[in-house]
Amino acid sequence: MFVQGTGNRGGDGIKSGNYYWIDGDKKYSTEVLNRWTEATKNTATYPRLSSQSNTNNNRYSDFWMYSTNRFNLSKVQLTYNFSQSILKDKFVKGLTVYANGSNLLTVSKNKDILDLNVGNAPYYRYYEMGLVAKF
Repeated sequence: MFVQGTGNRGGDGIKSGNYYWIDGDKKYSTEVLNRWTEATKNTATYPRLSSQSNTNNNRYSDFWMYSTNRFNLSKVQLTYNFSQSILKDKFVKGLTVYANGSNLLTVSKNKDILDLNVGNAPYYRYYEMGLVAKF
């Protein structure tokens, strides 16, 4: 069995770009569902929206910061080598089977933000099974 994990601690990222920042009435992401309104002023987690372009909407501040602390289960592989006593006097002289997976798990308070990849190829999880035979 092989297990590989990677981690990151102490970094910060900035939510920026078209997904997070509103520009008039072009589109709205799920980020803005908890926007400020008179009715939600005590529970809002996003600023007030405007249907007109506003340069104040897209200014960097600590409101847009998030922690990039994370732990990734990068790879797990399970391998089994068949015993030579099982293969004795057989056509196959060696046999190994394996199964592995990559990018299996991300543990983070901000997993949804870290996994978001707008405008690029999506993040993938890979699964593989294989057989190695010696004749």
